[in-house]
Amino acid sequence: MRSLIVLASILSLFLGCKGSDQQNSAPTSTTPIPAAATAMDKTLKSDMEKFTPQVSRFEGILIGIFNPGTPLAQGVTMTPDNSPGAPPHSFTFTGPYDGNGDGFNEATVNGKVTFAGDPIATWSGATGQVTVDITIPLVGHVYHADINFSITSAERQISGSGTFTTNPLTGTTTTITIPAAMPLVIKTATGAAGAVSNACGHSLNGPVQIEVTGASGTLKSTWNFSSNSSSVGVNNRAFTDSAGLTTGLPDSTVDVPCGSSGTINDWVGTYHVEWACMPRESGNFNSTLTVTGPTTITVDEGDPDSFTASMIGPGPHIIRGFFVDGPIGARYREDFNWTLRKSLSGFAQISVYVFIEGPFIGSGGLCVASADRV
Repeated sequence: MRSLIVLASILSLFLGCKGSDQQNSAPTSTTPIPAAATAMDKTLKSDMEKFTPQVSRFEGILIGIFNPGTPLAQGVTMTPDNSPGAPPHSFTFTGPYDGNGDGFNEATVNGKVTFAGDPIATWSGATGQVTVDITIPLVGHVYHADINFSITSAERQISGSGTFTTNPLTGTTTTITIPAAMPLVIKTATGAAGAVSNACGHSLNGPVQIEVTGASGTLKSTWNFSSNSSSVGVNNRAFTDSAGLTTGLPDSTVDVPCGSSGTINDWVGTYHVEWACMPRESGNFNSTLTVTGPTTITVDEGDPDSFTASMIGPGPHIIRGFFVDGPIGARYREDFNWTLRKSLSGFAQISVYVFIEGPFIGSGGLCVASADRV
């Protein structure tokens, strides 16, 4: 059950109810900080440190769904949207989804997507909306969210609304707000300015408003992600107890580690990789990873040429690399980020490829992958 609850919490990072930054009009006290506020704040920070690095799950799920009939699409099907007024290259999608790989389809997704071009032949982006509901056996429906998204190779943007209803472990309800006017921008982290890793293999930018309500009161805060900082600034923090008294909490800074207690050797092994791309393309292969330096691994996929990937931050569980492949006259370069799961059972990939020669030079696509250790 814990793993399902974690999935719901992971998804809730990107979803929030429509709202504002206005402060509670109840009487306010600055000191002392109630013990209940301290406890709730500590739990929230711990949860965010665990869940923020999982942002790759969102884009990975969508790109997988956009390749219907493949393993990464699971049970979700796509149908051309022929309704009156629907733009060209529009589709609806719906179906069950197993978000944590335990064999149970705890999630149901329904949505619409419009591609900028024919998804079979070209890729320059997509926009849409998806609704996610999560139901846990013996507990019931615990999560509902409506997400607006836009996806390009350069970045992903999300906004919307979502509520994780009473957590069986903590007795709390969590609501997240990402207004449409200030969507959360998700880029692949490179370590360069404007793409600093603050969520493992990703660089987030934008405010995320969080409200947690429990028996002892309600804690509100705004988490300000910056693509130029590895830390997250948390402000607008206030706790309102059951009597209506609001206590302000000081601003704080949170670091989101990525495998900080692990080593580069955690990557060593052979993995089965399922991948999918836009324009639509999918496949699988086995990949063997070995450590060849303090921060570097070598990747052998059975091809004549191996390639390397290196850490892009202090945490050893996020690596970045590239390879050049394809026939002479139509070669492409693919840059990838891999994020190792906390369980070390596999990793997630986000990558971008661009043709460097031939008739399609300058064009390319966006890929995701899910790898399981074998």
